[in-house]
Amino acid sequence: MANEAIATGQMEQLSVLVKSHSQYFGNKVLVVDATGSVLAVTYPLSSSQRDKLANEPDLRAVLREQAAAKRVDAVVDGVEVVHVSVPLDRSPSVRGALRITVNADKLGADVKQVWMSLTVIDLVLLIVVLLVVFSLVRWVRRPVRELEKSAKLLAAGQGFEPASVLTGPPEIRQLAVTFNGMATRLQQLISSQRAFAAEASHQLKTPLAALRLRLETLEPYIALRARNNLESALAETDRLARMIDGLLAMAALEESSMIREPVDLDALVHDRARVWAPVVERSGVHLLVMGARIGEVWAVPGAIEQIIDNLLANALRVSPPGSTITLDRRPNHAGRYRRREGAAELHVIDQGPGMSEEHRKRAFDRFWRAPGSGKDGTGLGLAIVQQLARASGGEVVLMPAPGSGLDAVVALMPVESAPQGRPRQLGTFHRLLNRVLGSRGRHSVTSQSR
Repeated sequence: MANEAIATGQMEQLSVLVKSHSQYFGNKVLVVDATGSVLAVTYPLSSSQRDKLANEPDLRAVLREQAAAKRVDAVVDGVEVVHVSVPLDRSPSVRGALRITVNADKLGADVKQVWMSLTVIDLVLLIVVLLVVFSLVRWVRRPVRELEKSAKLLAAGQGFEPASVLTGPPEIRQLAVTFNGMATRLQQLISSQRAFAAEASHQLKTPLAALRLRLETLEPYIALRARNNLESALAETDRLARMIDGLLAMAALEESSMIREPVDLDALVHDRARVWAPVVERSGVHLLVMGARIGEVWAVPGAIEQIIDNLLANALRVSPPGSTITLDRRPNHAGRYRRREGAAELHVIDQGPGMSEEHRKRAFDRFWRAPGSGKDGTGLGLAIVQQLARASGGEVVLMPAPGSGLDAVVALMPVESAPQGRPRQLGTFHRLLNRVLGSRGRHSVTSQSR
């Protein structure tokens, strides 16, 4: 506007312009031509001050085209001020300069006000962004949490609640549809397996019992020289019955959701040793319990008792009279079994013929029996032991014993954290496993072979 007034020679309009600006903004305004002569001013200037204007740093810099704008801090009548000068029209050369003088305190207050305004705006924007992000996170997180809840219930065997397929992003809704279909199919398979486990025992045991009864009724009509064949047939029916019960027990173990709980390994070892002592003595074998106290370990309820019974029965079957079966407890600091450093080890050591490395690798296969193990085993005992150990968070390995024999090592994790919840009852599995284990004297022990 100053350029236009100067170009048209309207100096009075220029004076009115700078005065109105000064009154509105409270600033001092000065307009000079290219030589530094005053064209308009809103504050009094002495003659000496007017003569020195052209040499003042800010005006000199813009009049000589050394800067597009120049700021200078100064003190006028004891008051700190800020001079800001800019050139007027530059075509073809600078026509003059315009200076605005502002009180430094007022300028600082204005700057502070601007920063406060910007801060308030930023805070409002930040709050709005946070609200939007929080809403988006809830929108995405809710279906994910429902999926997680449904997956945990399914994994824990506590039923299945379909995840919502109506909320969340399209990708999560599609994932929920796929998960619900998979879980429904899995539930159907589990239900079918449970139905099989419930019905197979009766359907298979009944004809076996009838077959055994018919074989027994033939005994009076069998010649003495054929009695051995009859006894072998009866033994095979017994073994087949135990095999069926073993398979049902393994099926029940695989489908069960078993929660581990702390159990006192030392107390269980001494208890099973007392149970087995009469049976071992009748076989002419010594039973020795040794090792340092281990304390509590994590295990499925009833699993350690069944593991010890099965391993002791296997050891007793191969132990010659006068030998010793040892139950030993040791802490495992070497981490020999996978990466279970710090696990508690239970060793069942016999002085039998032992196994070759190849046979030890195959010993946990279902239905596999070591050569020369006899006809009374089913080949499921160690497979059940392995599943029980893994369900308890541990593992079992077979190692050669010092001298001769076999060292069955069960590695279990000691209790170092809070209990993992209330254990689920395993009535069906225990009933089936007790059928497999059979009975010796007054106590239930295993008769499975390696």
